[in-house]
Amino acid sequence: MKIFEKFEIVENYPALYSEKIGALIISDLHLGLESLMADSGVYMPKFQLSEMKEDLKDISQKKDFDKIIVCGDIKHEFSETSYHEKKEVEEFIEFSQGLAEEIYLVKGNHDNYLIYPVKRYPSVILEESFVFQDVNFIHGHEKIEEINRLDIEYLIMGHEHPALSLTDEIGAREKLRCFLFGEMRNGIKLIVMPAFSRLAQGSQINQLKDEDVLSPILQDMVDLGEMKAIGVDKEAGIFEFPKIKKIRTI
Repeated sequence: MKIFEKFEIVENYPALYSEKIGALIISDLHLGLESLMADSGVYMPKFQLSEMKEDLKDISQKKDFDKIIVCGDIKHEFSETSYHEKKEVEEFIEFSQGLAEEIYLVKGNHDNYLIYPVKRYPSVILEESFVFQDVNFIHGHEKIEEINRLDIEYLIMGHEHPALSLTDEIGAREKLRCFLFGEMRNGIKLIVMPAFSRLAQGSQINQLKDEDVLSPILQDMVDLGEMKAIGVDKEAGIFEFPKIKKIRTI
């Protein structure tokens, strides 16, 4: 399914593809999350990284790209990089290098000290943001005062982990990861990526007021009710929704 014609959601995955840029775009991996939960006394079998690798391999067989762009929060722990995070980041990078020639990592608010495992790989580029053609890739946790001075048409970000909270006729609730997209108040076209991690809890966009979202960009530069959503679920499929203001009661 296309978003703004230039970008395509890859089947049922929380991933975007741009043929013009030659890029696969994902966000919010939160590697090492299971280990941190175990350190806190909540044991969960490790599956996140292996599932990501399986999904990326499947996507690479469907789409032709030479770049992988990750829009931030590659790791989970806010503070120093733990041993388990370091090993998972290195494993992710090495696997990704087998799929794409160029790996671009946007630094998110969870990515303190990420430079240490990344510096082992000179071909991997870690920056606060990237611009390719007319597209700016950021994480989305900070205000972007210079946005009006950039010669861009599109802004792609992560951070928010958008999801929809849906309730059926018998009261059962389901959370569905989703892409958010629409125009910012300055006319730039915005896409908010869902988390590639299945463990990272999402912001239930249709249950929140505009001022309660995490990202200052969504708080200050967007009319959230005017944004549209496309839900993705690996098993159930892909679902197109109307504007958020119309589904806030679903």
